[in-house]
Amino acid sequence: MTFDYIEFENGIIEKLKQSNLIERFSENELHQTPDIGVIIKAFDEPSLIEFDDDGLFFYDENNNKIYCPKMLTSISDRGEWLSDKIPFVEFDIDQNGNVRKADEAEALFCCICVSNILKEKSMKEEVLDLSKNYDFENMKPISIGSLTFRMLLNEWQGLQSVVINILIAACKYRIQDVKKDIEKFLKDGLSSTQAAELREIESKVRSINFKFSEGKLSPDNVKTLTKIERLKLIDERDDEITSVIKSSKYGTLYKLTRLSSEYISPVKKKRIFNWVRKEVDNLLSNMKDNENVIAERSQLISRLSRRAIRFEKNSIRRLNIEKFIADKENFKFPSKL
Repeated sequence: MTFDYIEFENGIIEKLKQSNLIERFSENELHQTPDIGVIIKAFDEPSLIEFDDDGLFFYDENNNKIYCPKMLTSISDRGEWLSDKIPFVEFDIDQNGNVRKADEAEALFCCICVSNILKEKSMKEEVLDLSKNYDFENMKPISIGSLTFRMLLNEWQGLQSVVINILIAACKYRIQDVKKDIEKFLKDGLSSTQAAELREIESKVRSINFKFSEGKLSPDNVKTLTKIERLKLIDERDDEITSVIKSSKYGTLYKLTRLSSEYISPVKKKRIFNWVRKEVDNLLSNMKDNENVIAERSQLISRLSRRAIRFEKNSIRRLNIEKFIADKENFKFPSKL
């Protein structure tokens, strides 16, 4: 008997929706915590985009070979043109709003897609080797000073390849497409002014992150810094971001769209963990012949609990946004629990 994790996970999610444990339920969250198993699975999926000496191409519904246009268009345009051929993001890119972890998760996704599309064995091996010595819960290498996915991606960009840059742009557009589904859930009901102001804040925050990641905190510069110097620069970056948020009259609204799981009650977390454990055990009780799955019970419970918590995190965000919309003047920002 072959275990189908996707079917198992979908069964749990369907039961979670029916349980009403999550008050504002949206399926548009960015899936599971990445791990080496998720990466291997991604490499096993055939890519819709292919590469030869004439560039990047895909086959349309009539089996015509369609090449990515090379002339009279920017890399960003070509990235956007190909983005819908990039596979769906199968793991959590948002990382609970943690900027460093989200940047690393984005780089991981780009590394997987680039190496899979180019079909370069050495690139695939670099991604897998890095993954074997990596703490995916905290999105950083286990060994201090080891390569990160962002550093690996920057190395590939150092090859000064138009093709690689187009693929990275396509990956970023794909990530944004997935995030838009979540944003639609969170921003439903906002006025055009509020939505525009949020986009403005998001744009400024991205610019600050880009400025530091390509400048003072670039992989090459970080190697020359002491730990104290790195921390000071991180504080400097965070202070700039905080200043942008505070200067906007919708800064509170922006922060509500970024609430982390720290704002979920520990009582609610416990209820979610207990519910997941019970449902996993119920489903596994019908799979007694599958010893491999039974042996991975703890991992299944942990993995599905994390996803359930992400559903609750988005629910907390949505509920607080609704309160803000209903009475902005008297709105009280939630406390970490």
